[in-house]
Amino acid sequence: MSLLQTKEQERAGAAWDCVDNVNKLPDEKFKKEYRSNALKLPSLILTNGLGQTLAFLKSKGKRDLSKSEEKVYRDLEDWLKRPGVINWGTAQGELIERIMKINSDKYRLVTTETLAFINWLKRFADAALPKDGGE
Repeated sequence: MSLLQTKEQERAGAAWDCVDNVNKLPDEKFKKEYRSNALKLPSLILTNGLGQTLAFLKSKGKRDLSKSEEKVYRDLEDWLKRPGVINWGTAQGELIERIMKINSDKYRLVTTETLAFINWLKRFADAALPKDGGE
């Protein structure tokens, strides 16, 4: 058996780490908000586009890791900046800055990769994090 992981296994492992780290936090409200954000992300991206969704997360998160939107944004950024996930070429800076500097073909590739990662994040968040009372 090969020790190399498939891309899906890498995505799943990284998404599980993100959700597990959130689940270890004492703040139940934060866990519920993170779960809610993870579940909404695919539809936000498909409706508004990746750039606008990232801008929304940044505007709500305001660089404050006590806000679930900032944590979700950082988790996406950490995945997409991993070596071998996306070849960013000359695009530098934080994720939202890189998104604004790439061509449309690369933008579609990044969107597809983001949705593939979020698919795992959403599954694990739904399974492991507490539900909000209204769900």
